[in-house]
Amino acid sequence: MVDKHMENMNIIRHSHRVDPRSRLPVELFTEIIAEATKDPRWSLRGCIDRILPLTLVSRHWQSAILSASHLWSTIVLHKNVSELQRKLIAVLYLSGSTPIALHIHCSFALWEVVEPLLQPQRARITSLTLWRSSLSPFDTPILPVILQRLGCLPQLESFQCDLWHVERVDDPIVSAVNSFLLKHPHIKRVSGIWLTRDILDSSVTRGLRSCQTALEPHSILRDLEMAPNLEEMKFKPDMWLWLLGDPYHKEPTTTYIPKSPLKWRSYSHFGRISPDILNSLSNTVTTLSLHICTCDFLPLCSTFHNFLALETLEMTLLIGWRHNFTRPPVSFPSPCQTVRRLTLCFDVEPMESPTDWEFPHSDIVHHVFGSIETLDLSPQDCIPIQWDLITRDGFQKLKELVLRFSWYSVDPPASFQLPSTLKCLDMHGSFDLSRLQSSSVERLDIEKLIKVDLAAWPNINRLSIPALTPKLYWPRSPLQNLSNIHLNATNHSYWDCATHFCRDLALYPDAIPRLQALSLYRSPEWDILFILLERYNFRMTANNERISRLTIGNAPLSLLKPLQDLCAGKFTERPSDYELSWIGNIDIIRDQSLPGCLRCHKLLLFCREPPCSPSASDEPLYISGIFGHHVDEDDNIPKYPDNSQDVLLEWEHREEAWEDLRRLSRLKSCRDVGQNRVLISDTSISYLAAEESTDA
Repeated sequence: MVDKHMENMNIIRHSHRVDPRSRLPVELFTEIIAEATKDPRWSLRGCIDRILPLTLVSRHWQSAILSASHLWSTIVLHKNVSELQRKLIAVLYLSGSTPIALHIHCSFALWEVVEPLLQPQRARITSLTLWRSSLSPFDTPILPVILQRLGCLPQLESFQCDLWHVERVDDPIVSAVNSFLLKHPHIKRVSGIWLTRDILDSSVTRGLRSCQTALEPHSILRDLEMAPNLEEMKFKPDMWLWLLGDPYHKEPTTTYIPKSPLKWRSYSHFGRISPDILNSLSNTVTTLSLHICTCDFLPLCSTFHNFLALETLEMTLLIGWRHNFTRPPVSFPSPCQTVRRLTLCFDVEPMESPTDWEFPHSDIVHHVFGSIETLDLSPQDCIPIQWDLITRDGFQKLKELVLRFSWYSVDPPASFQLPSTLKCLDMHGSFDLSRLQSSSVERLDIEKLIKVDLAAWPNINRLSIPALTPKLYWPRSPLQNLSNIHLNATNHSYWDCATHFCRDLALYPDAIPRLQALSLYRSPEWDILFILLERYNFRMTANNERISRLTIGNAPLSLLKPLQDLCAGKFTERPSDYELSWIGNIDIIRDQSLPGCLRCHKLLLFCREPPCSPSASDEPLYISGIFGHHVDEDDNIPKYPDNSQDVLLEWEHREEAWEDLRRLSRLKSCRDVGQNRVLISDTSISYLAAEESTDA
């Protein structure tokens, strides 16, 4: 026995010596850990909840990770992080004397708790980030207070602020940020601020990387030449002047022309702009956003061919009685060969309603931007979609089309055809798709749906639609290429459409024979889902795929392993269909002494919501009958079928009975429903946040 134990210990020691990770230098090993545990949302989970569990792998990992102080140098004060004070103490201890990168997302009450811990560490802060957009409107006034209490940070090198959504220059946060920056004249990197005259007159200009300003750009170009690192610039006038249209009416002035080309990579401009400014940006700018009046459209089209690096162009054209297109040019402008993504937005002046307006220069757009691969059309208010811009032969290389419909949308003409090169169609807004068809589209994303016939899209491999399955017409011939379906309904009234979709697919599995990924925004009824997976994944026909990737809402822990086995194509033990149905748990649902909302009870989930207490004036607790008269509760609950085929066919009858159950004095749904999602694959089970993507 002792010899056997010693032999095992020698094997373990030998395997540790030959482990490639144990041979890596500590510096390289910790850099791998840092890259592998990066959190793009800058949460303290990246330091504590993600890195600390890795110390339990082995003593070597524990020693290397705890001694690498740079792994613990990012501090995020987020209002949604639990036990923030304890985690902050741990991070400050493990980071040692390493420079700190501080990210602030917290409320005032949370700042009062952590401020005593941060004040002694002010000399270590080299990077500061303020995110206003993540705070509630009631928390935003704390940012000026935080900046005032931080005072002067002697080692500060980088400052980043999220003020792109601030509409007014006289906002208190703008003056607070500028006052804070003036205390740090030697700062090396500044991003996301409102640029004012006091900042331009200081040495902070040398550290500018990105900013927005309400100052006339032609008058500050001389000062901006002193910002050699400036890459992103946005001219955004005062909100009220912008709404009145003054920037569009004011003639551009050219008081100064840059002596050398500017090195900006992104430029956004509201109002009339001089071509001299664009010529100064032609060598380096990759993203250009222009909000111009229609009279400037043709003159600007003649300058785009000079841009050597331009890839993304966004143009918003203001339409109104004071803005008319200039007369057509004698010759077409030179084509722009570099632009790959074009966004055209048509906006209207106040008090204007040009419902019959038509864009007169579609042929010029096709000529100048004929090489684009992505087109985004965004009409505003009452302007209809300009279907002439999307003609079949207009763009020879168009692969992706995004249509954002206004409230006044006109259906395409009967003879309209989509470009033959189109691969992806993304539609936002209610629209009748019965007039559109394409054999080249492979990805179809629809936000709001009126009607769609899948037979008109025979080659799609990814379908994203709202859960309005009564409007979804199943094709007569199978969709051989469709492998990914995503039901993106967010409205609570559409929850049962997920069950409806699963029922239809279980009845007609050969309509989509190669489905591999199914994403449902809400969990369907469990008996229907299990029947679907068993019927679809265990078909006896050849050349058929199985659903190996399933994304649903929250699910009971006891059902995760059976669902994973079915996704892996394995037979598994599971509860019966009756036990998975709400009819099999009707006694629990009726018991008013048990907590829980109706939705969680239907999905067999634990819920803390207490049942509502009916008042004395309420009617007696009964369930209204289907024919309008009151019957006994047990008489209205349908009998659960004995076989799976009848379970599918009689689902609507059970759904009608469930609607009657909504008269129970329970909350219809709780706040926790939809907060988390479960991704089940044939190899793993993971939880996703509600906003995370579920693309296969």
